[in-house]
Amino acid sequence: MKHLPFPLLALALVMLLPALCSAADFERPDLAGLFAQRGLEGCFVVKSGAGTIRVNPARAATPLRPASTFKIVNALVALESGVAPDTTFFMKWDGVEREFPAWNRDLTLEQAFRASALWYFVELGRMNGRERLGAAMRALDYGNADATGSDQFWIDGGLRISADGQVRYLDRLSRGEVPFSARSLELLRQIMLLDKGVGPDGPWALYAKTGMALRGGGAKDIPVGWLVGFVERNGKICPFALNVSPGPGSGLNWQELAAMRMPLARTMLERLGVLPSK
Repeated sequence: MKHLPFPLLALALVMLLPALCSAADFERPDLAGLFAQRGLEGCFVVKSGAGTIRVNPARAATPLRPASTFKIVNALVALESGVAPDTTFFMKWDGVEREFPAWNRDLTLEQAFRASALWYFVELGRMNGRERLGAAMRALDYGNADATGSDQFWIDGGLRISADGQVRYLDRLSRGEVPFSARSLELLRQIMLLDKGVGPDGPWALYAKTGMALRGGGAKDIPVGWLVGFVERNGKICPFALNVSPGPGSGLNWQELAAMRMPLARTMLERLGVLPSK
């Protein structure tokens, strides 16, 4: 067999290297129109067997306030430390009427997580303590791990994480490759379970948490709606993250923004073959 002269071989390797390094990353600009059709700006990231797929990668790399998606970490720390012995951990409502009726009652950890009850998780965060929460974020490689600010620092403080960052930490968390017990991770899975079914290739399950930052903390500091989590299907785990904001001149309010997150994320997951089409 004839060998290439060394200079030509070296040149061939240099030309091939970028393709090899980027083989696991894909951009899907064809799906970006799904945001514009709804009057949104946004991004979507999912890690599948084929690699990491991004829609609007520049935004996917932009650190933003995590809002209630941080409740994943808050709940996990409480379960691991024993602050919450299990998902039935009960807190009595303080009697203050808030804007969401589902918040205005006594709640367990599971009920509070599903209702995204801010008062419950503010109190849980106090019980966990800033030092413990900060250490957990560093162990998870969670954004900038900034636990400073008010008692709801994930909404109005300095904490920031990108969609790429959400997917990276959720990838490790969903696979149990983090310094937390199998029991704590299984209890977290139970409260994150959003939907499940059986597709053509077997059972699937969707685990997720929403978030809504009225001031997202990016360059424009406009509302940011999140949906992050992972899909388990046919023995494979695919972590994902979606974030959206009102597009220029759309006139969308945050309630309308919130309502769009799940349908849009499911459309993305179905188009990319992560979830079976309904």
